[in-house]
Amino acid sequence: MLPALPSRTTPTLDDLIVKVLASSAALGKGIHPTILDDIARLMLKVNSYYTNAMEGNPSKLKDIDAALNNKLSKDKTARNYQLEHIAHIQVQEAMIRRLPEEPGLRVCSEEFLCWLHEQFFLKMPEDMRFAKTVSGELVPVEPGRLRDRGIMVGIHEGPVTRQDIKDYLRKFDELLSPERLAGPQKLLGWAASHHRFLWIHPFPEGNGRVARLLTTAYGIRIGVGDNMLWTVARAFARNRPEYDRHLALADQPRRNDLDGRGPLSEENLIEFCTYFLRCCDDQIQFMGSVLKLSELERRYNRFIGSLESEKDISKAAGKVMQRLLLQGEVPRAQVLEICGVKQRRATQIIKELLDVGITRSETTYGPLRLNITADMSAALFPTLA
Repeated sequence: MLPALPSRTTPTLDDLIVKVLASSAALGKGIHPTILDDIARLMLKVNSYYTNAMEGNPSKLKDIDAALNNKLSKDKTARNYQLEHIAHIQVQEAMIRRLPEEPGLRVCSEEFLCWLHEQFFLKMPEDMRFAKTVSGELVPVEPGRLRDRGIMVGIHEGPVTRQDIKDYLRKFDELLSPERLAGPQKLLGWAASHHRFLWIHPFPEGNGRVARLLTTAYGIRIGVGDNMLWTVARAFARNRPEYDRHLALADQPRRNDLDGRGPLSEENLIEFCTYFLRCCDDQIQFMGSVLKLSELERRYNRFIGSLESEKDISKAAGKVMQRLLLQGEVPRAQVLEICGVKQRRATQIIKELLDVGITRSETTYGPLRLNITADMSAALFPTLA
């Protein structure tokens, strides 16, 4: 597994570190914080969409929306795919809650990685809790339990025994935990940890999903991606062969005495870190382009206008939606003032917006907030998913 971190950088890598830090911090400037929270809720679905697509799940955002609204497919296979998304989204939510509650929790620790695996597979349908061995045999996956037999990933053979895996995970935590790194090293650790975890491949199944959950948690810990407004999984999934190629290159042994000091190639690890941060930069730039307030407002108003023209919502409801984007949420009592109507009509407008599904409310009498459905996402953020 060594080197765990590159011992040097390159001008390209240095530039990427600075760019990712600056552009991530600036993402979403000018947009109401409550709306940014609503976009972050959407990104939980988008992250699940891409990470599970990488594992062969063909569900679309509409299927995920349906699942979250308890509208599961009658087809068993499609339903299981929907349940897989629910499991992933619930684990993301639990992880995002847990990290600030436990500031001493190390995201590279065996305990945290096993917790992610356990939480995901406990929520999975039972007939999807299987792994295929090297010989092709299907064996049950025990949630949160490290594997106890060999595994092949391409031409890479992972550590074989459970004790070997535990030893590697201990070294992984010791060398790559963000709590143990400083300054730019945190971003190098973020990139390197994605590959080195997959090199260890500690579980019989689910390593890719855990790796991408770890990457999200690591980003939150180091304050890059903690706003949850973008996901690097989108870049990985949109060019899977390139992702696999860089992983395989970083698996390769040291070429010569100039290629680092560990058994693995330092040159290829540097190349992987460069690839990883370039993917991050690409996704931050993409989201930055679609989150420009003037353009976002234009697409939003066009979407609301299309709902009005199709008679999906009334013009009065459209006025409420226009106000919602600007102020983040609309107290129910304010609907009377926005629409110039009496209480009974205001109640009807609120029900209309909630029934259509483009608003939500945390409580029965709470303010209206934006609910970014799959249809709204397609209008507001073209090509996001």
